[in-house]
Amino acid sequence: MGKNDYIEIDIREILIVLLKRWYLIAICFILATGSSFAITKFYLKPVYRAQTTLFLGKESDKVASLSIADIQVNNQLVSDYRELLKSNLVAESIEKKLGVSAAKFKRSVNVQTVKDSRIFSISYEDTDPKLAADVVNELALVIKQLASDVIQVKNVSIIDVAKVPERPVGPSAKKNVGIAGILGLALAAGLIYLLEIMDYTFKKPEDVERQMELTVIGAVPKFEGGKRGKNEKKDSKENERDYLKNLITKNDPKAPASEAFREIRTNLHYKSVDKELKTIVITSPALGDGKTVTAVNMAVTLAKSGKKVLLIDSDLRKPKVHLYFGIPNEKGLTNIIKGDIEDKDINVLELKDIPNLSVITSGPIPPNPAEILSSNKMQNLLEDLRGNYDFILLDTPPVGQVTDAAILAGIADGTIMVFACSQTRIDMAKRAKKALESVGSNILGTVLTKLDIGRARYYSYNYEYK
Repeated sequence: MGKNDYIEIDIREILIVLLKRWYLIAICFILATGSSFAITKFYLKPVYRAQTTLFLGKESDKVASLSIADIQVNNQLVSDYRELLKSNLVAESIEKKLGVSAAKFKRSVNVQTVKDSRIFSISYEDTDPKLAADVVNELALVIKQLASDVIQVKNVSIIDVAKVPERPVGPSAKKNVGIAGILGLALAAGLIYLLEIMDYTFKKPEDVERQMELTVIGAVPKFEGGKRGKNEKKDSKENERDYLKNLITKNDPKAPASEAFREIRTNLHYKSVDKELKTIVITSPALGDGKTVTAVNMAVTLAKSGKKVLLIDSDLRKPKVHLYFGIPNEKGLTNIIKGDIEDKDINVLELKDIPNLSVITSGPIPPNPAEILSSNKMQNLLEDLRGNYDFILLDTPPVGQVTDAAILAGIADGTIMVFACSQTRIDMAKRAKKALESVGSNILGTVLTKLDIGRARYYSYNYEYK
């Protein structure tokens, strides 16, 4: 990482990403807590703790008073007794008498002292409550005997004899479920982070500018439109209605998406200050990125500003422009190029409800789209039309999949690349850019579609509209 490179962490964006995948958080949390509760209740055996209390006094043959030295000695004796209780000698003794394995005994026995006193306790935990009490009581007798035999003092007295415990001390369902819940949330956060890392797509305009080194001339938020492409319905009439819904700049001029297209129009104006931009190719790396939606809405927006606009459907493989306007496609670009029609103007449809906007549909799908678009007739057609319009927009196939867009991009005044938020792969976008650069295309910038407004703060929609 260089000197000037840094990573900006946006807490708000992190929260939005987490909320966007809330279902993963819910699933991990429910699975973790549910599994923990079930295991605790139905699989783990309850553990019982038995305890006895002992007192460390003076030996009976000594004077009644205690000196500071005696107290210090007693404190040291408690430590000695703790180590004796965990010794192999005691463990083996308990194993012989009560059948508790030495390893289990050492894990489960515990010695505690009461602060600033000579009282200490011995406890033992086991799934068998009676066995736990028997072990503790046996240990009390053992420690008295060891005090006499090993340390050679007789100053241990039993205060409380261990009773069989009635209530278990563990496992705690609340504690286990709480820990499992925290672990579930941590697992969910890890999965979401992994998915975000693996999702090699554009999330916001800054990603496009950083990865592609191209200007973002517009970011179009998601809007309620009809289903299209892979989501098309079987009913053709219903499909037609769905396509018409996506002409957002005509249907709802006040919508945030309509404002975004007006911003693209403004940015195009600034792009054309030094160089005339009349013929503009609109393409994308892959299907479904929103290039045709961008093309038709840009055309409407430019026409509403008083510019004379011609939209040409140059996608001779999967033409869709006519569907967005609800116009016929019996004759169009392919008929003009092939010379089937002498007067090309009859195929320029002037839309009555959108002044200043004309459309040339694709016409019948040909067997050789690339040859038609690269022909001299196509170039001559564009030259003939230049003088009649302020803008000529060409909707083309995805440049990342076929060569058609690159052919037109090489002869047009400029190209706009369309990327879809959280959909267009960055590697495909880079390959598409390289293909355009190889033909000397003037890439004007990019449009990021399907932007999640909640994830990016780019717009204020209180502008006047035209």
